[in-house]
Amino acid sequence: MPKKILIIGSGIAGISSSLKLKSFGLESTIIDKGNFIGGRIGTRDIKSKDNSNYFFHGAQFFTAKSDSFQKIVQNGINKGYIKEYGRFSPPRYRGYKSMRDFLINLSHNLSITQNVRVTNLKPHNEKISVLNDRSNIWKIYDAVISTLPAPQNQELIKKFVTLNKTLKTASYDACIALMFSFNKKPKNIPFFFDYYNQRGILSWMAAGSNLCFWTAHTKGAFSNKNINKDEILLKDEIFQEIEKSVYQLEPNLKINFHSLHIWKYAKVTKVCSGVQIDPKFPIAIAGDFMEGPNIESAFSSGEKAAELIFERLRELN
Repeated sequence: MPKKILIIGSGIAGISSSLKLKSFGLESTIIDKGNFIGGRIGTRDIKSKDNSNYFFHGAQFFTAKSDSFQKIVQNGINKGYIKEYGRFSPPRYRGYKSMRDFLINLSHNLSITQNVRVTNLKPHNEKISVLNDRSNIWKIYDAVISTLPAPQNQELIKKFVTLNKTLKTASYDACIALMFSFNKKPKNIPFFFDYYNQRGILSWMAAGSNLCFWTAHTKGAFSNKNINKDEILLKDEIFQEIEKSVYQLEPNLKINFHSLHIWKYAKVTKVCSGVQIDPKFPIAIAGDFMEGPNIESAFSSGEKAAELIFERLRELN
């Protein structure tokens, strides 16, 4: 009889879990509370009569060091939905035309349902009972992988004590992302500004689908302190920092504010220590909090969770 497997979260960890399970001959269903796949690999689109432009307001790029992820990236390059980003060493990559294109192509054979929130999980014999906000009926699954950020996962899987101990060891920095555009295409501005080792509140600033559409991220210390601050005050403070860089290079550019986005759990500052799968039940956790603060780490974590679930299901049989 086919196994019924649930994956919570349609970010890169959830997608990689489902892909790995499929390679073992196991089908799974991904559900996510958001409107779009991707999680913190966020894209905001601006549509016009002729085309669409994009703010990359979450992760800006990804690298590929492992054999598994290199194959994913190379396949995307060959099919045209991944492109190299700049001239960095090691190489950096982006989804084309947006990060969402990368994830849509990667997951096109997977079963994904958006706008459904899992509200509770509990053991049920040697299976997992799941409650969501759409049906309000407990459903039984042979296995579950949860890829929510560690603090959200803690609340959801509180009945699985060992996994909760693992999740409590992770920590995050918040991030405030400000999206803005220029009134015309700049001539003297690079596509990426790195402020990481400089004074000030900005971590970096990067162009989106072209040099007119930009996202700036603030540093962790500033973000942690100010995530509940009035958004108008935040916008003004961040704009002042942006203008210092922009007007030095092109003083005649006009900057237009688009929007703010708050990432409460943006960057892992301490990865989890502890087990990734419950010692008794077929439930595992996956995400960058298990491996490190980047897309490839989240992808690898998802694959490992799928491997652990596969082995657990074999044991239970």
